Order: sequence, then C-alpha cells, then structure tokens
Amino acid sequence: MSEHDTIRKLLALAAAGAVTPAEEQRVAAHVRSCIACASELEAWRPIARELRRLPTPQPSPWLAQATVTRAKAALAEQAEHEWNRRVLIAVVAFSWLLTMASWPVWRVVTDRPWIGFAAFTALGWFVGGIAAVMLAVSQHGERRLA
Repeated sequence: MSEHDTIRKLLALAAAGAVTPAEEQRVAAHVRSCIACASELEAWRPIARELRRLPTPQPSPWLAQATVTRAKAALAEQAEHEWNRRVLIAVVAFSWLLTMASWPVWRVVTDRPWIGFAAFTALGWFVGGIAAVMLAVSQHGERRLA
C-alpha cells in the first residue's frame, strides 16, 4: 500500500482530531503536496465539526444501576472464590500435616502394618474429597438460583 493510500485512510480521522501527533504530522506533510487529499481533508472538517456538536448519549439510570449491580456481584463472587481457594489450601495443608503427625501415633498405638494406616488415610481423604465436591455443587446450585 502506498503512502498516498495510507494517508487517504487517515483523512477522516485527522479531520476529527482522532490521530496520534505523528500521524497528524504525516497527514499535514502529505496534504501540502497533494491537492486531492487536501480538498478531501477540507471536505471532512465540517462533518467532523458538526459531529462534535451532537449530544453525547447518556445511559439510562436503570442501565447504569444494573451495570453497577452486576459489577458488585462479580467482584463479590471473585472475592468468595479467592477465599474458598485459600481455605481449601489451608485445609489440605492441615490434613497433610495431620496425616504425617498421625503416622507415629499409629505405630505406637497399634501393631497393625502400615497398609492399614494407608487404607485408613485414603478412606479419610476420599470421604473428604466427596464432601468437598458435594459442597461445591450445592453452592453452585444456590448461586444459579440467586
């Protein structure tokens, strides 16, 4: 694409003052040497001037309030999600710590082999995982109804 074609695409924007300073300088330099582009730029200027005089549309109060309400709900949901993530991390870390700390107790209290401890621990983790999934599904269903 030639420089002339590039400048022609910028003429309407330049008339409206919607170009960068560098583009404005390129347009100004080009229209000094190109009569066709200079006349087209002059044709765009009254249109841009009249467009600036048009009133700026304002959103209805209902739309503004609905947007604010949605934004607050989204922020609250994001904060709840972050809180739930942190709590889950803390619970998992505590569970691992409890599992590791209970191994010596298991060895002292029972004469059963380590496989019994592993099975007991796996069952506890499995039940906890199922409870977490059920809680998440329940909360998701409540959020959809609200």
